[in-house]
Parts: sequence; structure tokens; C-alpha cells
Amino acid sequence: MTVPLIGIVADRKAASYGSWVDIPTDAISHTYVSAVQEAGGAPIIFPSLDVHVDDPERLIDLVDGLFLPGGRDLDAELYGSVAHPTNDKPLRVRDELEIALTQLARERDIPILGACRGMQVLNVALGGTLEQHLGDRIDLTPHRNIYGEHTSHPVSILPDTLLRSITHEADFEISSHHHQGVDRLGEGLVVSASAPDGVVEAIETTNGAFCLGVQWHPEERLDPEGIALIRAFVQAARTRALAKFAVRS
Repeated sequence: MTVPLIGIVADRKAASYGSWVDIPTDAISHTYVSAVQEAGGAPIIFPSLDVHVDDPERLIDLVDGLFLPGGRDLDAELYGSVAHPTNDKPLRVRDELEIALTQLARERDIPILGACRGMQVLNVALGGTLEQHLGDRIDLTPHRNIYGEHTSHPVSILPDTLLRSITHEADFEISSHHHQGVDRLGEGLVVSASAPDGVVEAIETTNGAFCLGVQWHPEERLDPEGIALIRAFVQAARTRALAKFAVRS
């Protein structure tokens, strides 16, 4: 069985180990890579570097699927806004690399799955915008209560969507930690799930390769919907890998 290669872009974090304190480190939470592996994929982690932004085609040529993980807020300038005071300090090079890879993946029919920030990257990459702080409009507590801890709330899945075909459920509880959300949808995207307060919780495309973003963290709540979602993505990447191999043969 072909094990598809799944690209994931790393963030840059301060890490401490042994006598070394707050060392800049290119890293991503192990929960993402372990979930992709459990779903049958082989993760490849790309550091956020200008050399990759200058030539993202070399990276996209290596992978069968692109996973967009969670993390800090995107630079608001990328969707024509001024940063909200509550926003994280952005890592612009990561933003630009993920957006470039997302656009190339769509052009080349490479499957995409976005989680939390990853859904927002997908929306911005396709020309959409973000609502920068949901707490200015609604009660933020269901989406992010204590910074650094996941909350839980139900989501409603729309019928006749890719997401519903994967979960087979009309609603279920998810693991959440975000303060931003989708505002104007990107080109070719539709809403496929929402929270009780109306916040968009999932978006997907209606044509082309598998392309789905969820505002929650499926890697933090794998059983049963989380792992089903990641497996469906990995299977789509496997199908593409097999097709690519057949062409080369």
C-alpha cells in the first residue's frame, strides 16, 4: 500500500532543553504529525524560510497532500486589514509559505486539509478575509476560554457536503481554541459547518481535489470524527500518489 507524503509547514517557537533556554526552534506540535501517521500518512515538515517562499514549487512537488495546522494569527496585512490589538505577533514567512503552497496545491489538484489556523490560511489563500476577534461581537468562551486550553462545543454539519460524507453525523462535539474566524469566503469555498452562535466552523470547495478546512482541532479529539477526517484526507492523498505513480509507469 502506498504511504502518501503529507507536507506540513513548521512554526518558529522558543524551546528549552537541558541548559539551553528559549532557543528559536522550527517545530510543530507532535499531535499533528502523530495523527497524520495514525491515519496512514507520512508527514514531512518544512521549516518556514525565505528560500522556500522563493521556490514553493520544489516543496509541493514532493508531497501528495498538504496539511495546514493550527498556530498563531495570520498577518492581517495579507487580507487587507489592520491587526487587532489581541492578535498574536505574526510569522510572516510562515504565512507566505503556507499561502503559496495552498495556491499551488489547488492548481495541481493536491488534497488539502486545514485545522484551526489552517482553515483561515485556506480562506485567505483563496482571496477571503478573517474576522479578527470574535469576542468583539459574541461570547468568545465556547471557542476559547482560557488561553492555552482547549474548549468544547457542538458543531452542526450541513447535508450534502464533503464533511458530512466523512463524519456521517449531523452534529458532534469538537476541540476548540481560536479567537478569529472566517469573514468573507474565498473563491470557490462554501460553508459546511457552523457553531450554535453562527460562527463558521468548516469550509470546503465544491470542485477539484479534496479541499477542506475545519475551525477545530481534529488531532486533539481523534475518536471518532477526528481520525475519520484525517483518514479521508490521507486517503485522497494516497489516491493521488497512486495516480501519479501510474502515469510515471
